[in-house]
Formats: sequence, C-alpha cells, structure tokens
Amino acid sequence: MPAAAASTTLRVRLLWLPEAMPGTLFAALDVLRTAARIAQLQSPGSAAPIRWQLVGASGRSMPTPFAPAAKTRSTSATHSLLVVPGIASDNAPQLGDIVARSSTALRLIERHAADGGWIAACTTGLVFPAELGLLAGHRVAAPWAYQSWLARRYTRCDFATDEPFTQAGRVFSCVAPSLMSEFMLRVLGHLHDPDLAQACSQILLHQPQRQQLTPTLVAQRWLPKTSDSPVYRAMQWLQANIEQPYRLAPVAEAAAVSERTLLRHFRQVTGMTPLDYLHTLRIERAKMLLEVTLHGVPGVAEACGYSDAAAFRRLFQRETGMTMSEYRTRYALRSRRPFWRVESSGHRN
Repeated sequence: MPAAAASTTLRVRLLWLPEAMPGTLFAALDVLRTAARIAQLQSPGSAAPIRWQLVGASGRSMPTPFAPAAKTRSTSATHSLLVVPGIASDNAPQLGDIVARSSTALRLIERHAADGGWIAACTTGLVFPAELGLLAGHRVAAPWAYQSWLARRYTRCDFATDEPFTQAGRVFSCVAPSLMSEFMLRVLGHLHDPDLAQACSQILLHQPQRQQLTPTLVAQRWLPKTSDSPVYRAMQWLQANIEQPYRLAPVAEAAAVSERTLLRHFRQVTGMTPLDYLHTLRIERAKMLLEVTLHGVPGVAEACGYSDAAAFRRLFQRETGMTMSEYRTRYALRSRRPFWRVESSGHRN
C-alpha cells in the first residue's frame, strides 16, 4: 500500500447502528485517540492531524463520552474515512434482513463513497459496501461463517481468500472483530502516516520480544524514568509548595533549567504556564476543602496560598463559573453543622 503524506489530515466518522458490535467502534476509537496523543507528544503545539466523530445512520453527530480531537487548521490534503462496525446477527439471512431495512445507512455510505471517501468495514459490516456494489470485481476478506452466503448473494465479488485484511478500491475490510486494532492501524498507515501507525502499534499490539527484553533493561538501568524531566520536576515542586507565594525563579531552580527554558517547555508539554498550573492546583484544593470542611473563605484561601481572600474569590469564580458559596452549596459532601450527629462516648465502639 502506498504511504500517504504525514501532513494529511484524517477526518473519521464512526457509524453507529442499532445492530452494531460496539467493541469494534471502541477499538477504532482506541487507535484514533492513541494516534492523536502520540502525534501531540511528537509535535507539541502543532495542529491535531486526526479528527473523529460518532454519527448515526443519517450522518448527524451523536454525543460520545470520548472527547474528540481538537479542531485542525487546513493542511495540504484531507482524507475522509467512514468506519462501518461489525453487525451482530444470529445468522446470514438475518444479516440480509438488517441491510435490507438500513436504507438510511446505505444512502450515507453511498454519498460518502461518491464524494471520494474511504471506508473501513469490520467483519460483517462489509455487507453494506457489498450491497452498494463497491466490492464488485474485487477479492475481499470476509468472515468465514458468512462467506458462502456472501458469495451467493454478491456474485460479482470474490470472497475466496484466507487473508485477514484486504483492500478493494477505497474499501478496507477485516474478517474478525478481534483484529480491529491492527486493522485500524493498517488503515491509519495507508491514509495518514505509516510512522505514526508504527508508533501506535508498539503501544496497542502485543510486543513479545519487548516484553521479554524490558525487565533486563530496567534492572540494568538502561531505561531511565521517563518522568524525570524539567517539566515533571517543576510540577512536583509546585504541588509540594502550593501554599507558597509564586515566584518563577525557585521553580526553575528545582527543574534545573533557566526560567526562559522552563517557560518554553512547560507551555509545549502542558499548554499553560507554571503559574496557570499552580492556579489549577489551588482551585482543586479549594474545591476539596469546600466539599468536606466548614472552613470559611479566608481559611480556604489561606490553605491555597492566598493571603488576599477577595483575590482568590475572583480567581475561583473566573475558573469555575460560580462563587465559592455556590460551589459549597451544590457539591458539599457533609451536612450543615445543625445536623451533625451527636454521639456519647458510651455508644462508640
């Protein structure tokens, strides 16, 4: 397969259907999210090269608990990929019934193909591009349990292959749900960046040789702690000195770099300054104190390193969108003082 240029933006839609095998979509999401994170680590601050969304048969975006990649700036080229999940059916005829009543999904896939988009169909999901004639004249990998039925129904296709993965024009397919991660890595390498796909495979796929070699390398100290970096040391210092007045000089000294170098690296890795990071730590500490203690605002501000309670009030409201009193009212994890339980010493165990 020819490799695509690394500057290509990959836009992915994951098709949700009532009969979908959700695990195939989750596996695809794992690959996409891992690839986006590795790309960000390799090029901090650069535009996200991969975007994805979950869509229904109509093509409309659906809510998902998995945050999508950040918006991208325009690049030299864009590939559009539609992931068609495996379809759960009791038998082959039922699979035919499902595709027959999925006219909306078929129209979506047909429009996507007509616009030059690519399709990744997992296992029985390949029935959709087959129904549209997108596999005609091609040899296609199909799940063995449905192979005979597919061959009789789609006579212009050749399903007589034992390959686990195939490409038929702009349609990729794989034969089993358990292969979905490897399948998506192959698609990623073809449409976007083979080097990024290879880096992802080292994380997502079993690496028996590396599993065997790593303990020895760790014991011999050839593999150092990856957390020992200037940014990590700075974060550790800020966490340990959250109550201290902020000055950049001691943070940089703890990180063993210059102030200018620390600011540059800290922004690249975290997207914020050390002071912004300290503010987030202080806000989280304040939330915890408001939830589980009865300390007033001055006491909470002092515990978070602020001598000026009014200034901390303003910071808290700006970051959370509510006052400290409002936050306590909504999220307190203990009752108000009048309702405290009173126990005599004789009832204690």
